[in-house]
Amino acid sequence: MILAAVLASLVLLWLLTPARPAGSLAGTLAAATLAAVALSAGAAWLVVRSAAARQQAIEREITQRAAAKVAAAEAETEQLMAVMGGMSEGVLVTDAEGRVSFANPQWRLLFGLTGDVEGASVLEMSRQTALDQMLGKTLASGESQQIELELSDSPSGARSTLILTSASLSDGEGAVVVAQDVTAVLRLTEIRRDFVANVSHELKTPLSAIRGFAETLADGLVEDPEASKEYLDRILKQCRRLEALLSDLLTLSRLEHAADERRQAPIDLGRILQEAIEVVNEGVSGKKLDLAVTAQPIPRIEGDATALERMCVNLLDNAVKYNREGGKIQVRLFESGRRVVLEVEDTGIGIPEGSVERLFERFYRVDKGRSRQEGGTGLGLAIVKHAAHLHGGTVEVDSELGRGSLFRVLLPVD
Repeated sequence: MILAAVLASLVLLWLLTPARPAGSLAGTLAAATLAAVALSAGAAWLVVRSAAARQQAIEREITQRAAAKVAAAEAETEQLMAVMGGMSEGVLVTDAEGRVSFANPQWRLLFGLTGDVEGASVLEMSRQTALDQMLGKTLASGESQQIELELSDSPSGARSTLILTSASLSDGEGAVVVAQDVTAVLRLTEIRRDFVANVSHELKTPLSAIRGFAETLADGLVEDPEASKEYLDRILKQCRRLEALLSDLLTLSRLEHAADERRQAPIDLGRILQEAIEVVNEGVSGKKLDLAVTAQPIPRIEGDATALERMCVNLLDNAVKYNREGGKIQVRLFESGRRVVLEVEDTGIGIPEGSVERLFERFYRVDKGRSRQEGGTGLGLAIVKHAAHLHGGTVEVDSELGRGSLFRVLLPVD
């Protein structure tokens, strides 16, 4: 372009110069032709340059749009990964060949994965044939599948139950599997079922006894006044057993639903403990037990006086019922590290090691025969646990079979 402009300028200057040698017409025509060619070349260059500029602008716009789409896709991918990473369910993504593309933290936790599993087959990753077969069906047919998988070697060491659901990816280039841990749900269902069965049994036993004694009296089969009185005493005993059972059920229900409505008031736990001791004094005297109480000054705690009283009574009643004749009970109340500690220790039958974990379950009894003989409902320690939890506390147990037990309640001081 620059060269063409120079040539054109030189030619024009030459044409406009007044002094020329004679016979220069041919030169003039040649110069004019040269100028026209130069001007034409300049115009062509401008056209080419304009087209190149437009092409560069188009390419720049395409590049910017592509970069924006890539950035948006990356942001969407990061957001999706963050969502899957925070899910309570396990998520596994595979390619069309069934090899792992992605496993979120919950999936890794459920299956105890520690190393890099990307690129591994599902069978290599999980060693679960049922999972591998389910995924194979989904990849082959494109249809969703669902199975229940029980893991006996979960990271926690306990058996866990998973519901696995698989689905094909929209592009058909892989599959996704979602794992939901339903162990706790199944456990709650089992507890509810056992609770209904236990309540039915606990109610049926005294009701059957009452009916039997009442029918015997109604039929006139007992003519001896002494025998009649004995039958009536048995009926009253079973009625008291029913009354105790229903009372404990109502107390337990109230404690389980009282977290948001418990009556807050400053409580003197030392006074409540003394009242609880008076309640069990008759049982202490009947078994000739040695009851020793050590109560240090403690701060008042915010709580529900009724719930705390039932907690103290049940702990002491337990120590009386399962103690040996002439045994000892030591009660200690003190403050430790901004917590009030209540300890009830006995020299009774003790608790087998395998039963300690289930000790606070409703209707669980270590010795079923002795518990019913002593008039226990199987709900006493469950009430203790719920009363402690209601006040933000915990319950600990130290026991040795044949030597006795120590129950320790720790309640925070507000």
